[in-house]
Amino acid sequence: MTPILYCHPDSGFSYKVALAIVLLGIDFEQRHIAIWKPRHERSQEFQSVSAHGEVPVLLIDGHVLCQSNAILDYFARRERRLDGRDEKTQLRVREWLSWEANRISLNVSHARFGRRWGAYHPAVLAWYDRRSHDDLDRMELQFAATPFLTGNDPNIADVACCSYLFFTGEGIEGEGDGIAWADAAGIDLTHWPRVHDWLGRMAELPGFRTPQQLFAGHEAIY
Repeated sequence: MTPILYCHPDSGFSYKVALAIVLLGIDFEQRHIAIWKPRHERSQEFQSVSAHGEVPVLLIDGHVLCQSNAILDYFARRERRLDGRDEKTQLRVREWLSWEANRISLNVSHARFGRRWGAYHPAVLAWYDRRSHDDLDRMELQFAATPFLTGNDPNIADVACCSYLFFTGEGIEGEGDGIAWADAAGIDLTHWPRVHDWLGRMAELPGFRTPQQLFAGHEAIY
């Protein structure tokens, strides 16, 4: 059975999973959820599979999987790719996944949401901005030592950490130098040149697509 991904093009969490799928070369079906509706008004189909009422949800191998980083972990173990080459590196990958869940997925996502849709109070936005900058400082330090988060090869931690940063050129189709990064979250990546270069390496991976490219042509009907 073709894997089914319940997702939405505005969701960086959805993009994490969809990007991993295309980098792994797996065919899948997208079903876009009307996330701007109250949760109880979303389709019964989606409500029946979503334990938390959130996207993404993946149906694969007889499993119903929720939470983006848990899904990434499943793919890495299932495919034996986008993971560390040994146990020590695999543990570092999971450390970065845990870090990302409480850092990038909290801070950059809210910096973006608060500007685009949330009308956050300036003090709230400033709080998320400071934390986002701290996150980018941490990644900049790492990329002074390694081209990807745990060494010379990309993995699911890189996929997780890059997802919201690739959302930042929203509305801009990207091919190579046509990709714009970080403006929608109020981040100027010229201050983090190694992070910028790492995003370039991610964009050069076979199968890579921007969120705009990956989610194009689907309606939110579920």
